[in-house]
Amino acid sequence: MRTVRFRLTVWYSTLLLILGLAFILFLNVAARLDEPDDQAVMEEMGLDEAEWQAAGVEATTEEAGGMGDMTPAQLVDEAGEEFQAENLDRLRTWSIVAGFGLAFISGFGGFALSGIILRPMRDITEVASEISATNLSQRINHQGPDDELKQLADTFDSMIERIERGFEAQRRFVQDASHELRTPLAAIRTNIEVAEMASDTGNEEQRALLETVKGQTERLTRLSEDLLLLTAPQASLPMETVNPAELVAMALEEIGPLAGRANVTLTSHTQEGCEAVASTDLLYRCVLNLVDNAVKHTGEGATVTVESGCEDEQVWIRVRDNGPGISAEDQEHVFDRFYRIDRSRVRGRGGSGLGLAIVRELMDSMGGSVAVESAPGEGATFTLRLPHATTTNGASPHRQGISGP
Repeated sequence: MRTVRFRLTVWYSTLLLILGLAFILFLNVAARLDEPDDQAVMEEMGLDEAEWQAAGVEATTEEAGGMGDMTPAQLVDEAGEEFQAENLDRLRTWSIVAGFGLAFISGFGGFALSGIILRPMRDITEVASEISATNLSQRINHQGPDDELKQLADTFDSMIERIERGFEAQRRFVQDASHELRTPLAAIRTNIEVAEMASDTGNEEQRALLETVKGQTERLTRLSEDLLLLTAPQASLPMETVNPAELVAMALEEIGPLAGRANVTLTSHTQEGCEAVASTDLLYRCVLNLVDNAVKHTGEGATVTVESGCEDEQVWIRVRDNGPGISAEDQEHVFDRFYRIDRSRVRGRGGSGLGLAIVRELMDSMGGSVAVESAPGEGATFTLRLPHATTTNGASPHRQGISGP
């Protein structure tokens, strides 16, 4: 029998048996040490019967104090009975004290034994906490007796392996579909541009139709690119020292025309000397997505402010707007894929519902985080956080150029 149940039974039974035997031995030794010697008692009481007889004195208690017609031996027996009563009282007291001690020892011992036997459960918990949709390579690989815990660990490993295969198949499907869409979308876009050049400039209805088709084609193109980025493995991306202030300036320059058309003011406040450890391209895409999202949701006449700095061994980039804000309910899902707060308006502006989901995925892959703070009517603040370059041993000393989103 190599089950956990059998092992726990054996260990606890052995522990209780040892403690029980120790308790019995303790009581016997204590009682033995306190048991008086009859001769010693008689000498202490002055009741040595042999001395009395040698002196010609009748060994009765009449001459020894008037306690009745009792010999010294009988007096010793009576004293022994009194002692036994006292001894029983002491044994009761010792039993109570020893019982509390044994309860403490057995509880501590049981806790220690349980920790040893259930140690694989901690391994399972640690591995489960490290698993995410983008990292399913962790396994428990429990080495030990073929008991319930090993069966649980092996079952868990098999489950993760099946999930990993499912995610990999899904990822390949999305990547293949996105790749296949790029060629026809590029052909459609080219044909639309040719049609625009060849169309009658006075035919407003035709030009409006072409603009609509062109806009939808661009939206599909962005969607396919977002899907490719979202499903691409990020584990092998190079991590380098990045200056957030430079990324903020480049992102505002790229979003500038869009903000101008939406009548949104862009401002920035950056702190120099703060360098993060990240992938330059991915961090730039995160900043670009957040600024683009803020411009699209704030409305005309609003202001979007991008800040960067460092504190507590971390580098942060913050994107604030004074738009309509986000409710607490929406904040719980704002980073979910294809989640839209204002569905009709976002669809009209060409949003895919993947921008913020991409930000979270990319930040997770770089060991960073993204958080949102907002309230209805008070705007929204998105904050990116990454390790500071001076506190990360794995940082690369060189800097790579930005190749674009």
